Amino acid sequence: MENQENLYEKVYEILADIAECDVNELNPDTDLLNEMGVTSLMGLEVLVELERNFSISLDEEVLVKMGTPRDIVEILEEELTI
Repeated sequence: MENQENLYEKVYEILADIAECDVNELNPDTDLLNEMGVTSLMGLEVLVELERNFSISLDEEVLVKMGTPRDIVEILEEELTI
């Protein structure tokens, strides 16, 4: 099982890689669309990476809920039942 700190680290890594930014620019409340310029296509890439890294299956509907890293961690916590 992953703890919340590890989840944030992994989510930050994935987002930084896809958004081509420094991981230090991210915090739990970073607005992925307005601050980081994450497009819907990038959102799909994030979804695929989350599925791959955590061995889970996510519906594309969760994309609309992924506004901040905190949102993503909450979705992962639900899926992983921490």
